[in-house]
Amino acid sequence: MTVSRAHHYVPVFYLKGFTCPKDREYLWVYEQGKPIRKSKPVNEAHERDFYAYEDEDGNRHDLEQPLSGIESTMAPLFRMIDDPNFRFHPEEFEGLTIFMALMWIRGPSGRDLVNQLSAQTMKTVMREYANDSEKFQRVYDDVVREQGGTDVSAEELRRSILSHEWNYEQTSPGYTLHKMFAGIPVISGILLRKDWQLLISEGDDYFCTSDFPVVNVLPDKPGQPGQASIGTGFGMPGVEIFFPLTRRTCLLLKDRTRRVSKAVPGKMVREINKFLMVGARRFIYASEKNSAMEKLFNKIGCKSVPGKNAFMRDPAPAQQPDQL
Repeated sequence: MTVSRAHHYVPVFYLKGFTCPKDREYLWVYEQGKPIRKSKPVNEAHERDFYAYEDEDGNRHDLEQPLSGIESTMAPLFRMIDDPNFRFHPEEFEGLTIFMALMWIRGPSGRDLVNQLSAQTMKTVMREYANDSEKFQRVYDDVVREQGGTDVSAEELRRSILSHEWNYEQTSPGYTLHKMFAGIPVISGILLRKDWQLLISEGDDYFCTSDFPVVNVLPDKPGQPGQASIGTGFGMPGVEIFFPLTRRTCLLLKDRTRRVSKAVPGKMVREINKFLMVGARRFIYASEKNSAMEKLFNKIGCKSVPGKNAFMRDPAPAQQPDQL
């Protein structure tokens, strides 16, 4: 059996929902500073061995197959969503929240966020140890005993940590993948408690999607009406969560709203697309080639960076509506 090494972090079936209306095999790929290109979904949003790693004994672990199983379960639901009479069954909505959580964390942005948070946690813990020289010496001795000698003394290392000269990077693929998927039930649980609306484009404007397609927007930053924050926490009061499902339909999750499907004008579709552009890591995917969209993406795209100005305890707005 041939094992695929091209691991898609945005599923092929999902990208098919954003293909051209007249040619369902292709979509348009936007990347900042590069010409728009036409491509097939199967050729996009993948990295070699993205979900694979080797353990300490050299055994290969590959999570691509179980992820493909989840995608096969969700694909039929996405094929029904564009039906005007579609309504979520409770079990379908629960499954969709799990898929949304997975889509938020499974790509390069999720990997980068996990590595950044892991590094920050390690640095915080090490500084706490470094403040107690005796405790630090015990930890240092244990590590040296387990991993071998070092040319740096305990006191030199302790002073380096306290002076903020010491740095740490999380580089274990297995650890990263474990942490990426460990938080899915927590995120899904938050999403499941929210109400939903299916937003359906009523005109000729289509929703785009991106390589980081779940975008959180806080419409009004506390004390600053009209100052939206993109990239806030899922559980923050008032947050609105957008997830394009197809080129025609976008899911909106928020607190205390009617669970309905409703037609929305082109202006709202374009505003949501702006949020997707800001939140993208590198690419957006659309069903049409549009020079105005290209120009806008080059201007505002990829401004929200998880771990730097997004998904922090109190993030500064990556972009604000009047800047878009």
